[in-house]
Amino acid sequence: MAVLVFGAGGGLGQALVQELLTAGVTDQVIAITRQPKSAATSGAGIEHHQVADYSEESLQAVLSGIKEPVTGVLSTVGVLHTNDYMPEKRLAEVNAKQLAENFAVNATLPLLLMQQSLPLMDRKAPGFWVQLSAMVGSATNNYLGGWYSYRASKAALNMLLKTASIELRRTHKKLTVAAIHPGTTDTQLSAPFQERISEGKLYTPAESAERIVQVIQNLNPDNSGKLWHWNGEELPY
Repeated sequence: MAVLVFGAGGGLGQALVQELLTAGVTDQVIAITRQPKSAATSGAGIEHHQVADYSEESLQAVLSGIKEPVTGVLSTVGVLHTNDYMPEKRLAEVNAKQLAENFAVNATLPLLLMQQSLPLMDRKAPGFWVQLSAMVGSATNNYLGGWYSYRASKAALNMLLKTASIELRRTHKKLTVAAIHPGTTDTQLSAPFQERISEGKLYTPAESAERIVQVIQNLNPDNSGKLWHWNGEELPY
């Protein structure tokens, strides 16, 4: 039995690889990342695969060789800022390129990862398919505005996962699909914004990984398709 982790090379991804093993969720993690093997993605119970990108061609070169049953999939892929842009604070800053990239990485890619990895999972066995999302993607929880591309792409992600969960209730009755808000974690994604974070609200990758895995362990098919806070509370769409 194995759990597949997409985006396992970042700080939170590496911590999740370790926590899945430590918590006993699985005894085998298949780590797929664009990063080279590190200490956190090496060792007993970890199978590391470096890919050039997350295109279907690159992924199928890896996925087609997986023989052991996959009981869970966890994806950390996402983008908030790059060397070319930061989140838009004002409508005047919104541009087509940034919108397209955020939707491509934050919404489209996770759904395609599900499409490609789902055949590895037993239709009749319990399992989970989890994507890290963000509370700012909740339309009903948007009181500050700004961050147009990121908010909208995460909202789209949550809807895509919800839609997939409805279909999969018919074909994979014991599968739970979930989006999880990890909280503000000390990684490259949050680095430019950490000065404004309240004391005690910035979490280490290990802390966030432990909480995310706890949420996963409490999931069941009855609550498939929902968005969850790292503390286990359901978040509104």
